[in-house]
Amino acid sequence: MSEIHGATGSYVLNALDASELEEFEAHLAVCPTCSREVVEFCETAAELSLLAATPPPPALKGSVLAAISGVRVLPPDVPAEDQTTTVDAVDETAPVVAAAPVDELALRRQRRITRVLSLAVAAALVVALGLGGWVVSLTQRETPVAASNLETELLNAPDVKGYSIPVAGGGQATFVASKSLNRALFSSGDLPALPADKTYQLWTLSGSLTEPGVIRADNLVSGGATAKSWLRGPVAESGALAISVEPAGGSAQPTDIRGGTNL
Repeated sequence: MSEIHGATGSYVLNALDASELEEFEAHLAVCPTCSREVVEFCETAAELSLLAATPPPPALKGSVLAAISGVRVLPPDVPAEDQTTTVDAVDETAPVVAAAPVDELALRRQRRITRVLSLAVAAALVVALGLGGWVVSLTQRETPVAASNLETELLNAPDVKGYSIPVAGGGQATFVASKSLNRALFSSGDLPALPADKTYQLWTLSGSLTEPGVIRADNLVSGGATAKSWLRGPVAESGALAISVEPAGGSAQPTDIRGGTNL
């Protein structure tokens, strides 16, 4: 495994295969720097909770690992005591300027959080979208530039969360939402086909699924194929999102809710 020092994040997130795991654990036993990184990464990873636990489909692991393999991991931070520094000759006649104090602990923690987030967000959102029937490619997209940019902004939002839900009558769906962006994306790869006089419809709820408050009709979604649709409602003001089956053309209020999630 190349760049073994950069595998600490993958190790903490259980993203190494059997041979890589064996090689890294042998390296870990003799490398105090990586051992320290693993401890720090575990502390940081424990603070991340992007998704509720949901049993993934059997084929998802390969898709997740394939997507993560395209994420470049930075090398581990090396403490000051482990570094060799070359000091140039000092001009004793030059005025002495006091160096600005550097909070090394805060700097290292920020770098660590950034590195773990790059892996954790990639893994978590690939899982969430994969459960909905499609996997976001981290290296190549074949969507129009505008749509791709919107999705990228959503996935990089600091408060982005993914919610995988079962759809009554069959199928699995995913809502990916960011209240700070006032944006949510619905996706599914296996919504059952409906009769010609029926359609799926999305909804935003100001309250919860049990106490919905104001219910706003949103976009229509076709079944029987891979589906993806942005919600146009006020996601920032919503407490829940839902999908229902309605007469063709949609309804002003839901009549047959098939699934939903609280935000």
